[in-house]
Amino acid sequence: MKETPNARVSSADVSRYVLIGLALIGLALLVWKLSDVLVIAFGGIVFATVLRAMSEPLSRWTGLAHRWALMIVLIGLVGIGTGLFYLFGNEVATETTELQQQLPTAVKKLEDYLDKSQVGRSIVQTVNASNVSSTAWASAKTVAGAVVGALADILLILFLSLYFAFDPTVYKRGFLLLLPPGRRPQVGLALDESGDALGKWLLAQVIAMATVGILVGVGLTLIHVPLALALGVVAGILEFVPVLGPILFSIPGILLAFAKSPETAFYAALVYLVVQQVEGNVLIPLLQRWAVHLAPVVGLVAVVACGVLFGVTGVVFATPMAVVATTLVQRLYIKNGLGDDDAPSMADS
Repeated sequence: MKETPNARVSSADVSRYVLIGLALIGLALLVWKLSDVLVIAFGGIVFATVLRAMSEPLSRWTGLAHRWALMIVLIGLVGIGTGLFYLFGNEVATETTELQQQLPTAVKKLEDYLDKSQVGRSIVQTVNASNVSSTAWASAKTVAGAVVGALADILLILFLSLYFAFDPTVYKRGFLLLLPPGRRPQVGLALDESGDALGKWLLAQVIAMATVGILVGVGLTLIHVPLALALGVVAGILEFVPVLGPILFSIPGILLAFAKSPETAFYAALVYLVVQQVEGNVLIPLLQRWAVHLAPVVGLVAVVACGVLFGVTGVVFATPMAVVATTLVQRLYIKNGLGDDDAPSMADS
């Protein structure tokens, strides 16, 4: 039977679609295998965005070249960091060491207190049966190894951020050359918009982290919780971690307060609750009037998805990834693909 032209065209189309499907599967497998590298690279982009957000206004105000403005920012950051370390470094280091030493004692006091009642004994038995407590303190070597690995990742991210910040156009241009010429202007504009959105979100996040850290430190000091300065620093740092951060930074403070007395633990829990209410209902809404705002569901799904795909590091960078992703979808798919310029932003609630 003679093959018709339509049959030949159909076969060619099927072959092309199969090849495209295989290429997409291969790309997905490659991304999965290189997930750690991709997350570290994204971390470099995040911190490069911070540096550029600080250096670009300085470059505009002074007329300096971008590289010189960036050098001034870096020198200023090193100077500020050195000054803070000189003023508070020894105290923070001492309190951090004491915090590490006192937490097991605080946990033991909590177990003894709960063991006085039937309900408390059930809770302690359930926890002990699951080996949560013993595993947590018996895995110090594993935790130490994880810390060393995290410090190595942070160092690599910092170096990448310097490369990205000093000459971002080289990497952007190289990426755009991989795309068809007709799509390059649209994708370039989308990348610029996502960079602006990420910069605004990061600045808002830094303000929120500093505010939460100060409020927690001052609040715990007022109720005489031990190591309040270290707990404030921990709260400020963990504020960057979405969803889980507020839970994680409240646990050590409440435990140390409980080691002093149950009443102090209650007041410490109240301090954390008030700080979270101020952050969620006052600070964040004010910042979101200027910076990008992710709907709570989008942020939560991003945390879960990035945690599954990239592990703990993915959870840390889940929200900035979501900011970039929603901005790219808004520009490339909704506006350019569907032609809907009046659609509300996906990042809006």
